[in-house]
Amino acid sequence: MLRIVFFITQLIVLVGFAVWLSDNPGEIKINWLKYEIETHFSVFLIVIALIFFGLWFIYYVFNMLLTAPKTFLDRRKNRHQFEGYKALTLGMAAVAAGDKDEAVRMSRKANKLLNDPSVTRLLSAQTAILNGDEAAAVNYFNALSEDHETEFVGLLGLMRQAMANQDSIRLLELTKKAYKKRPDSVFVCETLFDLQTKAADWENAQNTLTDAVRRKVKTEKVAAGPRVAIYTARALAFKSKDMILEASQYADNALKDDKNFIPAAILRTKLIEKPAKERKIIRSLEDIISSNPHRELIISYLKLWPDETSLQRFQRLQKVMVKCANSLQGQLILAEIALDAELWGEARKNLDEISQDDITSHGCRLMARLEQQEKNDEKEARRWFEMSITAKTDHNWTCKSCGATSEEWSALCGNCDAFDMLIWKVPPRVSAISKSITFDTTEEQLEIIEQ
Repeated sequence: MLRIVFFITQLIVLVGFAVWLSDNPGEIKINWLKYEIETHFSVFLIVIALIFFGLWFIYYVFNMLLTAPKTFLDRRKNRHQFEGYKALTLGMAAVAAGDKDEAVRMSRKANKLLNDPSVTRLLSAQTAILNGDEAAAVNYFNALSEDHETEFVGLLGLMRQAMANQDSIRLLELTKKAYKKRPDSVFVCETLFDLQTKAADWENAQNTLTDAVRRKVKTEKVAAGPRVAIYTARALAFKSKDMILEASQYADNALKDDKNFIPAAILRTKLIEKPAKERKIIRSLEDIISSNPHRELIISYLKLWPDETSLQRFQRLQKVMVKCANSLQGQLILAEIALDAELWGEARKNLDEISQDDITSHGCRLMARLEQQEKNDEKEARRWFEMSITAKTDHNWTCKSCGATSEEWSALCGNCDAFDMLIWKVPPRVSAISKSITFDTTEEQLEIIEQ
């Protein structure tokens, strides 16, 4: 629309100027070299315009003839670049599709047309990987990493090569360099964090995680779980060095971020030296027990008062577990502590409330112990013990990655080294065990029951 308005405006101006010249033709005389020229001013302007146009046309033709070779070479170069970048794009597509022959052909074509190794090295490196030529790929990636503009791409390629070779030392070295170059890269950040956690380098892993949240590589919600696991791992490390104050601080940090994180709660309970001076933390631990009656946590909690009798321990536990006494885990631990206090009725009451379908191996062993200690019924005790062999598996620390189990929580799985994968759950049963198990003596059976 604006172009139309502009064109019409120009047309009006030109027409107006032509009309003005026709109304005011004027006269002009030129005396030069015995020649005399008389004409209208408008004709004079047209002649001058034609002379200028002729001079420009002559200049244009001569300039075109003089620059023709350079123009031809430039167009040829541009055409080569276009074809070269097209070959580069098709080559990368062939690499992604796993087409070795096409990748090699396009790589050679791109190298020939572009004649710029800094541009074609990545395709050459990817093609070398596709063809299994690891040495060539490493050389190409090294060359990329030495160029300032392509350094990060080269480091990524070398990192992937180190991953494929399972060279963790080399991978860590390369990842640190890439992290300095691009700390906001998700791949680099996650790789560095994984390497640090697998090496139990908790301090640097915590710093990397904090920096990732600050740079918005990870959200606060995603980082919360790993951070709690790192706090607890650092607390365990300090405890192993008898640095109780530092261990307590990190366990408190873990519980501050996740007030129901059982491993931190268990550790914090074990770090209490004088219960009378730490009533606040004890109340928070009692809140955790009341909502999640974990056996190891409860046992550690009761050990805070070593001078109490078994009856006093049972009474203390009853008060704490008012809200969760009807849960499976709550009934099992109450029955166990009741047995220690020789409160047969309380023990039987809690065990009887567990259905036959829900009772676990530990529950069956408690029933066997109850029948033996209360009634001295060897036959019934044996029956319950045999049931424990095929009963439901008890909760255990189980790795979500490989399924391995552990009696104690740790930040790293002892089987596959996966970080923050141990959870409290019923592990999968791999195979059934035969029910036809007998004992030669009653003493052997009773010894196992006691354990």
